[in-house]
Amino acid sequence: MNQKRHFWVTVTLFNLCLVALYGFTLRAKFLFPIAFVNYRDFLSAHSHFAFGGWVGLSLMVLFVYGLLPEHRRHHGAYQGVLAAVELTALGMAITFPFQGYAAPSFTFSTLFLMAAFIFCGMFARDILRSGQPGPVILLALSSLTCFVLSTLGTLGITYVLLSRVPDSLLYRDSLYTFLHFQYNGFFTLGVFAVLAARVYGTLTVSQQKNLGRFAWLLSLSVPPTLFLSLLWHPHQPLFRLFALVGSLLMLGALYLFLHLARWLLQPRDSSDPLARKMLTLSMGAFVLKILLQLGMLHPGLAHAIFGNRPAIIGFLHLVFLGLVTFFILSMYIDWGELDRRRTLAGAGLLVFSAGILLNEIILMVQGLGILFQSASFIYPWLLWGASAVLLAGSLLVAWGRFQAGAKKQDGNPGGGPGSPSC
Repeated sequence: MNQKRHFWVTVTLFNLCLVALYGFTLRAKFLFPIAFVNYRDFLSAHSHFAFGGWVGLSLMVLFVYGLLPEHRRHHGAYQGVLAAVELTALGMAITFPFQGYAAPSFTFSTLFLMAAFIFCGMFARDILRSGQPGPVILLALSSLTCFVLSTLGTLGITYVLLSRVPDSLLYRDSLYTFLHFQYNGFFTLGVFAVLAARVYGTLTVSQQKNLGRFAWLLSLSVPPTLFLSLLWHPHQPLFRLFALVGSLLMLGALYLFLHLARWLLQPRDSSDPLARKMLTLSMGAFVLKILLQLGMLHPGLAHAIFGNRPAIIGFLHLVFLGLVTFFILSMYIDWGELDRRRTLAGAGLLVFSAGILLNEIILMVQGLGILFQSASFIYPWLLWGASAVLLAGSLLVAWGRFQAGAKKQDGNPGGGPGSPSC
């Protein structure tokens, strides 16, 4: 068994529990007078740790142990930089709830970015020497490039906060820039880099060429589709032109994805049925994400969405939970790091999946209600219930992870039915 990979999977699943706990606390704050919880500061902690401690660190683990050759993935430098990412992310999780945007949280944020940049440089060097096929290298490098570009938004937000000069336009544009390059760039391209490496050897030459075209179109679509998030600016024809170009590239990527989907999702001998179902849900979220982005070209819909907080949060959760988290968990199952045959692990994965679906359905219905100028007091309660399901599921998954680890240590070092082939 790969002890180092085993350790980092355990760490990321602990982080998922903490993200779910913070989400549950935020939903509770809507309903109950919890004096010690400052909503804005807890929200900052939740978002920073979700990005850095869960998705960010998990994608780095998938990159190292899913894309690099054996002699590179165990290099001590990677263990150090992963540890730095984890510790600085935990620092943000601890400081933001109680101090907000103060010196300690800024310090941990800066150190996190430094550690992440070091990872990007190291991994870019090693992936180019890895012997991975072209589409995998392109998607992985594009993913990390988008991570770097997302810091432009971070710089804008930091300037507004430190200068104490209110500039809602700069703040809003900076926030959308950060979110776009994280969600539609780093997260999405990272998922497909790992997936492409997983299936590339099973594809025909024609399918491999289509996968390469898909990788190029999806990567090239990210910069211009930023302007889909900036269409709220009035009278900016260039913004709409760039958004249209990006949408056409994205539409081409969607066409190729649908053409390849049968082979991308085909079962393998080592695949677990639950892992395949979660992968299917992840890819379904990807298709829905693109369709929703394309809908932003309609001025009336775009104007309505930009002022619809549940719709925006629903889209972000669609990518964060639906596309990325489902994918990460499916890979962990396939790696043999989560044994769903054990009662707690299997129950936890099902409960957590149900929580994701409930959360998305409730946010969608709430967003539609706002569009049609209707609202109900019940939505905050339903969302709190969904967050409780997510928290319970994450705790069960983490406990199931410990069960799986104990089983392997008792005499099954082979890594289970999902040992990676790369």
